[in-house]
Amino acid sequence: MRLADITKDISNMSDDELREFVRQIRHNKTVVRPAAVKRQEEVVKKETNQQRNKVDKAIKNLSAEEKADLIKLLKGDSNG
Repeated sequence: MRLADITKDISNMSDDELREFVRQIRHNKTVVRPAAVKRQEEVVKKETNQQRNKVDKAIKNLSAEEKADLIKLLKGDSNG
């Protein structure tokens, strides 16, 4: 609900109109807005991509020996 949606002065509304007005405000607070959900999903996706890019950069900066050690560590072979 926006201020532009208020077409009538609240002090001039009847009791029934006020109840309906409050009900509408409460309903609008609980309704899931698809655009808001989409924005939140895009934020999560962007953060995930940023994290992935950081990992990719870190791996590219490793030497061949460090990469081999990392692979062993990830496979669970810590004997070497």
